[in-house]
Amino acid sequence: MDKNRNFIRNLGTWFGLGDMPKAPGTFGTLGGIPLFIILSFIRRFFPNNMIYNSFYFTFLVTFFAVAVHVSDICEREIFKKKDPQNVVIDEVLGYLTTLFLINPVGIYQNLMAMGIAFVIFRFLDITKIGPIDKSQHFEKGVGVVLDDFLAGVIGNFIMVCIWTVFF
Repeated sequence: MDKNRNFIRNLGTWFGLGDMPKAPGTFGTLGGIPLFIILSFIRRFFPNNMIYNSFYFTFLVTFFAVAVHVSDICEREIFKKKDPQNVVIDEVLGYLTTLFLINPVGIYQNLMAMGIAFVIFRFLDITKIGPIDKSQHFEKGVGVVLDDFLAGVIGNFIMVCIWTVFF
């Protein structure tokens, strides 16, 4: 496998987490935690939440585009099957989307946000309620990513409601 394909495979499997023999989606979601911690650290450099949220939104849009491209190549060239279970970059995106607009302060709030978001996102990703299930039928990597992104959007709505009431 050449370097580019190897790099794409590493991104798609989120550096091997998707290759776990059991529950690769759960491990892929856990792989989003270090990225959220980095994003939380970066938050310190922004003067207010509105500017940071704009940055986070831009990050999510970019990550979405990268995830679609990587998933498409993984489907067509690397795993050669529709929505391969090994591809978990979409779980990372969905988890990070669930945490959008949640601006935890301190270690306790960060741990609570990450834990609650994990449970909400995994529930929605596994059950695939409503439009989440229907979105999987798109081609060229979009279907791989869109269902997890929609689970993240719905999860984000639930998360914002919880965060507003309890934190």
